[in-house]
Amino acid sequence: MIYLSLLMAIRFLGLFIVMPVLSLYALHLHYATPLSVGVALGAYALSQVFLQIPFGKLADKYDKKNILISGLTILALGSLVCAFSNDIYTLIFGRLLQGAGAIGGVIMAYLSDLSDEHNRAKTFAKMGQFIALAFALSMILGPTIGTEWGVDKLFLLTALLALFSIWLVIKKVPPAPKIIHHTQKSNTLKDVLTHKELLKLFFSGFMQKGLMTVFFFLIPIIFTKNLHWDKTELWKVYVPALIVGIFALPLGAILAEKKEKGKFVFVLSSFLITLSLILLAINNQISIFLAVMIFFFGFNMLEPVLQSFVSKVAFANQKATALSTSNTIQYLGIFLGGASAGYFLKYNMLNIFLILSIIIGFFWIFALLKMKEIKKFKIVEYDKFDNDFIEKLKSERNVYDFYEKEGKLIVRYISG
Repeated sequence: MIYLSLLMAIRFLGLFIVMPVLSLYALHLHYATPLSVGVALGAYALSQVFLQIPFGKLADKYDKKNILISGLTILALGSLVCAFSNDIYTLIFGRLLQGAGAIGGVIMAYLSDLSDEHNRAKTFAKMGQFIALAFALSMILGPTIGTEWGVDKLFLLTALLALFSIWLVIKKVPPAPKIIHHTQKSNTLKDVLTHKELLKLFFSGFMQKGLMTVFFFLIPIIFTKNLHWDKTELWKVYVPALIVGIFALPLGAILAEKKEKGKFVFVLSSFLITLSLILLAINNQISIFLAVMIFFFGFNMLEPVLQSFVSKVAFANQKATALSTSNTIQYLGIFLGGASAGYFLKYNMLNIFLILSIIIGFFWIFALLKMKEIKKFKIVEYDKFDNDFIEKLKSERNVYDFYEKEGKLIVRYISG
């Protein structure tokens, strides 16, 4: 299972390593405008929006390993297109192609199949830590490699990481187990999108990832244009952000999983991200520096637990659909964050944009305050069972869901 977490982290690193410097690089390409640069920044997320769920459905029907290899191959090709692009439109096409390998939901569904109920939350939290660490590393490697050797080298590195990931899938990732679901709950997209608690988690992912793109668009521009930093000095803000983010990683997982304070983590994270926007709007060097630190603390606190909670709330036969939907909505946030930041920059209306973002941030906090704590489950595994026992479980009120895996019947009972 650690190889799937590593695979997700490598893929995340490859996609995000260009984020800290891409806006500065893309502004100098042929035909570039602020709006087209914003689109380029979030373009990979747009193709993810349309392809996450189809990839998830393909993974339910065919061998998950082959689906992963296909997605990683597309990522490598898209990265090569980006590396050799000379104008903004080729870069946008390459970014769209990068995102077309939309296997994030497939990896999480695969991880869910391989893990057992007792350790699934811990497994997802660990995967979240891998992702957040990859995110933090991108803060260092992106500006360092990008300013020293060029942003095109970052795209070449992403292509190499994709090829290495294909090797991991072939050599290290075990086959997916066969699972038989007995839950009577429907697993259609409509059912997932009308689940009130899942919707709040989806909205949190949308806000977190959308505001992340806004930050990555604005921060290098603000520091180099407004504060007159050289782009080689960006590490002075990204290194402290990395340190702050590393401290936030275990804190979020411990509070949410061990202390069962999941709602508190979500509310605190949304508050910190909204506070960072307020500090960004104040627009002086100290407030902007603090905004970056606070943002990355809030972001990394939420990252290890977000998909874990989606996995908990969804019924057993909804997990793949719910995780793919969660990814889709997060990528929609990434695209809209980049495109909207570019649009407002084009018209020199960033102050209005920040005010609107702050208002939305407070709405996010309000929505999370009404979120219920995640249900607690007692998990029981049965080695011996028959059809009569299965029918009896279907009528018991305290049974949340149940399924067969590797010859065992696994039942989640609602406790407390």
